[in-house]
Amino acid sequence: MEKYKRPKKKAWAVILLIFSLIFIILAASVAVVGYNYLENQNFRETFYCVSSLKVNNKIRIVQISDLHNCSFGNNNDKMINRIEKLKPDLIIYTGDIIDSKSKSDDTIIKLCASLSKLAPSYFVYGNNEVEKYYDNPLTQDSLDKKFGFNNDTRDPNKLLEITDSLEEELEGVGVKVLKNGSDTITVGSTNVDIFGVLTSNPSSFWSYAGDSFDEFIYNDENNLKITAIHEPLIFEEYTPNTWGDLMLAGHTHGGTAKIPLVGPAYTHDGGIFPERAGHFVYGRYDVQGRPLIVSSGLENTNFLRINNQPEIVIVDINKF
Repeated sequence: MEKYKRPKKKAWAVILLIFSLIFIILAASVAVVGYNYLENQNFRETFYCVSSLKVNNKIRIVQISDLHNCSFGNNNDKMINRIEKLKPDLIIYTGDIIDSKSKSDDTIIKLCASLSKLAPSYFVYGNNEVEKYYDNPLTQDSLDKKFGFNNDTRDPNKLLEITDSLEEELEGVGVKVLKNGSDTITVGSTNVDIFGVLTSNPSSFWSYAGDSFDEFIYNDENNLKITAIHEPLIFEEYTPNTWGDLMLAGHTHGGTAKIPLVGPAYTHDGGIFPERAGHFVYGRYDVQGRPLIVSSGLENTNFLRINNQPEIVIVDINKF
């Protein structure tokens, strides 16, 4: 039987070096994740300036997206207090404010109730609201099957007739829920039309929201037009004459992790390094000569959210 031979000193040194490197990498990873997790308990503010000849006075919009039932301070008091100081003219929620797995949405209703006292507020559903309150992905095929429609019998109004408890609660605290529809509001002396998309899946947008969207775009064309939608993918899929004067979206979480010199790491729709493939992931983009702003959202419990602090988006619209 061959005797066991102890590794030579040189081999031991190599083994020790490998284990040391592994330990250093693990320790660094834990430190980075831990630091970012603590950083993510606060939010940053990202300001954008937009110009339009349609406005007669400055308009400030605060966009809130992808909160996923998270909280900043007790009952979101930290966020409420800061938004109050920002003095918005409009507040627009661009979806996934709730989380589909949450048992109660009371915290979100309280947040919306508080913010609706600060400025007129509009709420657009994201995939989490749809999943929890519709139990239907709202694709064209799933909706046609639900209602028994085909291309000749489809009636988009049947979808709009459906109400749910979240909509009723939001409307009850002064928040306007937009489901493939629009609302007009006067800010100062500027008329503003806001369109909120429910069927944000590209397969069902035109078939279930096309008529109402065209009405929004082409009626009162001198009004400032804002299109709010949860998922920015639709802006990649379709190129109508115009989407309006300003587009707001979320959903991507900014690519979750942002790698220096590389960019956003991953989105569900765009895969790995989605921005390099031309997807709208985070920040300001030009879509047919008009600004699209994609928020990275406010969800703050994901340990993989690295170098990507949750954000509130503030859009200031001026004539020039």
